[in-house]
Amino acid sequence: MGKSRQPNLIRNETNRITVADDQLMKNHDSICYEKRIFSIGGIWPFKRTYVRFAIYISHFTLYLAMAYTDFYDVFGNLELMVMNLVETAAYSMTFPIVWLIRCSNLLKLVIDVIKRDIAERKFENPEEERIYYNYNFVSKVFTYGSIVGMFITVVLLYLRPLVQYLLTTNQASQNNTESLMLPYRVHPFLDTSNTHAYVLMYLYLFPMIYISVCHMAAICLVVILVFHICGELSILSYRIRHIGEYSQTKTVERIRSFVRMHLKIIWLAKSVDDTFNLVLMDELLGNSIVLAISMYYVIMNLDVSEIATCCTFTFFAIIALVMLFGYCLIGDQLTQQCINVQDAYYECNWYEMPSNCKKCLLICMIRGQVMLYLTAGRFYIFSLNSFTDVIKTSLAYLSMLRTLL
Repeated sequence: MGKSRQPNLIRNETNRITVADDQLMKNHDSICYEKRIFSIGGIWPFKRTYVRFAIYISHFTLYLAMAYTDFYDVFGNLELMVMNLVETAAYSMTFPIVWLIRCSNLLKLVIDVIKRDIAERKFENPEEERIYYNYNFVSKVFTYGSIVGMFITVVLLYLRPLVQYLLTTNQASQNNTESLMLPYRVHPFLDTSNTHAYVLMYLYLFPMIYISVCHMAAICLVVILVFHICGELSILSYRIRHIGEYSQTKTVERIRSFVRMHLKIIWLAKSVDDTFNLVLMDELLGNSIVLAISMYYVIMNLDVSEIATCCTFTFFAIIALVMLFGYCLIGDQLTQQCINVQDAYYECNWYEMPSNCKKCLLICMIRGQVMLYLTAGRFYIFSLNSFTDVIKTSLAYLSMLRTLL
């Protein structure tokens, strides 16, 4: 009898896990999409791909060493320094965020909690489901669109020297490999005037396409996490506004569930900010500089009809702008949903409830005064209003570049 029950229990548990995984795929396949991207380089924290990550990070470290060596070589030539900076700054921002995703135990815990919430989620009515999936849909669109845009940008950057080489009609210049440039400004430790050495160095830089995609995937991960929190806050405010639909005996229990849900959301939001605030400060400064430099090179190359260069740096500018707008959008949504929760407590007809419910709601109102933000270094708050300040800063950098160069 006991032996016959044990396989059934195992089968039921297996079915439960399978259903949970299917629910996760259905509800939030953006996380699974991120998992597939990061698993290639061994970055995903839930997999023990240490050797793969060591190879990935060693290649990345060597690239940064060559990029900074080139910056040292051209130091003093302001134009070449700026050309180096637009690439080196972007990849320098990628390095810490990759380490963070791989090594942060707090981020791993946050992702695990969110995945469990998704797998065990039970919507009380179709309206709650619609509210949550609206945020889920926005995060999917942002994730897929941003990663595809980044892929196109870095592929154009990587192929630009080849395009210029193929467009060269002078046979003598085609036979001269010195006229060929590498796709990134680096100091090669090989003599690239030799054809074989040039090809090897060109192929060595090919994985930088994946590294760029990882950078955008990391940004999309922040967007996914914050939009999940916004969806939770939106559902919470909806439930608070409709608390009057329940009997008085259930009202106290409902308020207790609100408290538990709100505390969990606050912990998630603060954990995300604690994890990413330093990285976001680096992103804010770096992307502002990249945006300014990219716009500068687009303006300069329009005069000389360098179409390939204009297209490449146009995509660079768009990607930097999308990143900055994404941070400001999710930060603004997080703050706005906190305000909605505050308003919901005041709009739930609390004055018609018994005194014990009023006391519980008063505690909730006090707790609801805690505002949640997405910050850069804990001092710069991301919002749509601050996005205009970022654009003004980038335009100021652009004006400075046009004056100096």
